[in-house]
Amino acid sequence: MHSNRPLIEFFQIHFDLSILLSSTVSAIIVVLIVAVATRHVTAGIPGPFQNFMEWVIEIVENIMMNTLGKKENLFILSTGVSLLLYLFIANILGVPFSFMTGGENFVNWWKSPTADAHVTITLAIMMVAYTHFIDIRLHGFKSYLVSYFKPFTVMLPINLLEQFCTPLTLGLRLFGNIYAGEVILAILAGSLANGMGSAALAALPMMVWQGYCIVIGGIQSYIFVTLTMVYISQRVNGLH
Repeated sequence: MHSNRPLIEFFQIHFDLSILLSSTVSAIIVVLIVAVATRHVTAGIPGPFQNFMEWVIEIVENIMMNTLGKKENLFILSTGVSLLLYLFIANILGVPFSFMTGGENFVNWWKSPTADAHVTITLAIMMVAYTHFIDIRLHGFKSYLVSYFKPFTVMLPINLLEQFCTPLTLGLRLFGNIYAGEVILAILAGSLANGMGSAALAALPMMVWQGYCIVIGGIQSYIFVTLTMVYISQRVNGLH
């Protein structure tokens, strides 16, 4: 099912209102989850929300141990936890339903923000820039520049090319998986509207695929955070 984007222009820059809406909602949901989970923190028996938050933190700590070899850095830990929660919510936001308006030219107002390559590549660029910031903060700007000439001076073009390819592959991997899932959901949703026979045949596959998309959303969130931690570990340990 083909749908159009609800675009607005501001200072000759086009903004997708559906992406702005879903991205903002994802961020608000993450803030609410963290606020509820940390509202009544106890050293005794934790409640369900605190237990969930501790589980998420433990996941990120295990990722840090496997990549960085340590988990005590709260600066990096908070980044990983925030990123994992945001990506998971953003990945599954368009799974339950889709909201469209218009007659023949449908306008899609509700979808997962990570089903758009602009969002995922921007997130990837932000994470790679974050790793560069950590490198400069730990080793200084001079050491950061010299690292591009290691292990040999002739490696400079390859090292520079790597910095452009890393956010591209990181972002497109996430985009491809989430976008493909929502395309299949749109096809199945279209079958539901084509009569009782088609609806009966498509109902079960659609529910199964929705569950599968939730699992894939979680896996892709984990992979994105893991690769981010790998890139951070390379900068922290000076391995370029």
